[in-house]
Amino acid sequence: MVEFFKELRRRNMFRLVGAYVVGAWFLVQAAVTLKVAMDLPGWFDTMIVALAIIGFPIALLLGWIFDLTPDGFVKTDAQNQDPDYAAQKGKFLDVGILFGLVAVGGIMLFSQMRAPVSEPSIRTISSAGNSVAVLPFTNRSTEASDAFFADGIHDELLTQLSKISGIEVISRTSVMGYRETQKRIPEIAQELGVAAVLEGAVQRAGDRVRITVQLIDGAEDTHLWAEDYDRALTTENLFDIQSEITQVIAASLKTVMTGQERSLLAEEPTSSVAAYDAYIKGSLLITSGQRNLAENLLPALAHFTDAIAADASFGQAWADKAFTEIAVYWLEQRAGRVDGDFAAQGEKSLERAKALAPDGLETKLADAYFRYWIDQDFTAANTAFDAALSVAPNHARSVAGKAFLLRRLGKFEEAAVVLSKAHRLDPLNYSFKPELALTYAFIGDFDSADTMIERAKQQDPDSIYGAIFEAAVEQFKGNPEAAWNAMSRTRDIFPRERLNFALPTRDAAKIRYALDAWPEDKRSPKGHPETYALSEIRALKVMGDDALAAEKIDALRDRSKNAPAITEWNSALPYRPLSIPALLGDIESVEKYAKLIERVRPRDFQSEIVFYGDAVDAFYSVGKPERSIDYMEKFISLTGPHAILIFEDDPLLDGIEDNPRFKKLQADYAALKATL
Repeated sequence: MVEFFKELRRRNMFRLVGAYVVGAWFLVQAAVTLKVAMDLPGWFDTMIVALAIIGFPIALLLGWIFDLTPDGFVKTDAQNQDPDYAAQKGKFLDVGILFGLVAVGGIMLFSQMRAPVSEPSIRTISSAGNSVAVLPFTNRSTEASDAFFADGIHDELLTQLSKISGIEVISRTSVMGYRETQKRIPEIAQELGVAAVLEGAVQRAGDRVRITVQLIDGAEDTHLWAEDYDRALTTENLFDIQSEITQVIAASLKTVMTGQERSLLAEEPTSSVAAYDAYIKGSLLITSGQRNLAENLLPALAHFTDAIAADASFGQAWADKAFTEIAVYWLEQRAGRVDGDFAAQGEKSLERAKALAPDGLETKLADAYFRYWIDQDFTAANTAFDAALSVAPNHARSVAGKAFLLRRLGKFEEAAVVLSKAHRLDPLNYSFKPELALTYAFIGDFDSADTMIERAKQQDPDSIYGAIFEAAVEQFKGNPEAAWNAMSRTRDIFPRERLNFALPTRDAAKIRYALDAWPEDKRSPKGHPETYALSEIRALKVMGDDALAAEKIDALRDRSKNAPAITEWNSALPYRPLSIPALLGDIESVEKYAKLIERVRPRDFQSEIVFYGDAVDAFYSVGKPERSIDYMEKFISLTGPHAILIFEDDPLLDGIEDNPRFKKLQADYAALKATL
C-alpha cells in the first residue's frame, strides 16, 4: 500500500485531481453564464456538470497511463529514470492549482459581497418611490396548458409583495392589460404610477422549473437586478424564489422589512405540487376581477376542492374556498340564481381554515367577508378587515373591502382615504373611479367627485355603470337636468333609477318616457312586487294627473290587504312599508312602521339612508312636515349639510321650502359653501 501511494505521488495523481476540480468548476461557471446571457435551455448547464463528472474517471485513467513531455504524450513508465522532470512537472501543477484556487476564492468572495438581497449593494431606484408593478410573467413552457402556472406564480408573488408595508404593489387586474405589451418600461411606469417594474418568465418542464426575472428602474429604464432560478419543481423552491424576489424588490426600493414580514415570507402553506397547481387555478379565477357564477365562482370552488383533496391540511385553499362560497351566497344565491346553502358551507370551510391557518391573509379576509356579507355585523367586519390588513397592508382586495365597509358604517371621509389607496393599488380597475366619485359626493367634495367621473369617462365613455354613478353625483350637487342626461344613457338597465332621476326635472316628457321605456318583465321583480306601481303613482302626481293616480292608489290598496305582516327589516323591504301607506293616506300605519323600522333596521348607512329618504317623503305626503324634517335632519347628519340640495329638488316636497326649519338647513349649507 505504501508503494502504491508513492507511485500515485510519482505520477502526480493528487495534483491532477486538484487541477481537474479547479478546471471543472471554471467550466460549470462558464456554462451558467452562457445559459443566462444566451437564454439557453434549462438543461444546458446540467449537461455540462454531467460531462464533468463523467470525464473525471477518464482523466484519472489517462493521467495514470500518459504524461506530457517536451516530446509530446508518452507512457508514464518511460519517465521513471528522470526524477528531475517529475519534480519540475509537480511544481508546474502546484502553481496551476494554486492560481486556480486563488481565482475560485476571489470569485466566491465577490459573489458573497454581491448576493445577499438585504445588503445595500443591490442597486436602488434613481428617484424616491416605494411602488412596483409586476408585469404578467411570460409562459415559456412547451405546453400551452402550463400558462396557468406562470400566471399563478405571478399572482402569488403579488400577494407576497402586498405583505410588505413599505411597498405598494399594483394589483393583478391593472397589470394584466400589459401582457405582451409593446410599450416601453418608462411609459408603463408612468401610467401605473410606479417607481420600478419587474418582468419575468416561467418555464416548466417535467420536474423542474426555471424562473427568470429582472427589475427595472421605471424612470431611468435601467436594470436594477436580474436573476435566473433553475430549480427542482417543489413548493419549497417556489416559495423560496418568491421570498427572494420580494426581498430584492424591497432592497431596491430602499424598504426595510420587519421581522414579522420576513417570517410571513418564509411560510410554506403546502408541500404538494398537485395541491398548489389546483389552488392557483382557483385563485386566478377569484382574483380576475370577475364574479360570474358559471365562468368564475363555481369552477374556482371545484379547483379549491381538488387542492384540498390533494392536501387536506392546506389552510390557504380552505380559506379561499370559504371566500368563494360566501361570494356565491352574496352575489348569486340571494338573487335566486343558484340553489344550495352556500352560507353554511362557507362557515364550515372558514372554521377549517381558522384551525389550519389562523394567521393567514386568506383566512382573515374570508372571515371579514363572512361577517360583512353573511352576518351583516359591520362593526365586527371592520375589525376583521383590520386584521387582514395587518398581515397584508397593501393587498388591494382587502383595502377595497375595508373602504366599502367604512361606507356602510357612514364613515365617508375615512372611506374616501382608504378607497383612494385601493385605486392607487389598482389604477386601471374601472369600478374604483365611479365608486370614489360617489364617496366624495357623500362628503360634499364635488370637485374631487367631478375629477373621478371624468377619469372614469376617459377610461370607458360608454359605461352604463359609470352613468348611474355620474347621475347620483349630479343629484347630490343639485343638478337634476345633468343627472337625467347621464342616466338617460343607461337604456333599460336601471328603469326604476331612471324614473327617479326624471322626477326632479318635473318634465312630463322625460317622466313619460321613463315610464313607457320600463320593460314589462322588470316591473314586478321577485321580492319587490310593487316597484313599478309605486313609481307610476309618484310620476302621475308629479305630472298633475291626480285622477289616474287615485285609480292606481285604489288598486294598490286592494293588493296591500294581502301583504305579509312586517316584523323585521327583510320582510319590510319588498313592500316599502312607509311608501305604500303614505300613498294610501294611512297616517297611523306610517307612524307605526316608522317606529318598527327604527327598531329592527340593520345599523348601516345603506339601510338608514333609504329609510330616512322614504320617511321624509312619507310624512310630508300625509301632512306631517315637522316629522318629515326630523328625518331630513337625520339624513343630513349622515352625509353633511350639502344633502339639502337633494331635498330642494324633490318634487314630492313642493311647499316645504317655506318651512323655517328647512330654511335653516339651507342657510347651514350656504354658510359651509362660503368657507370652501
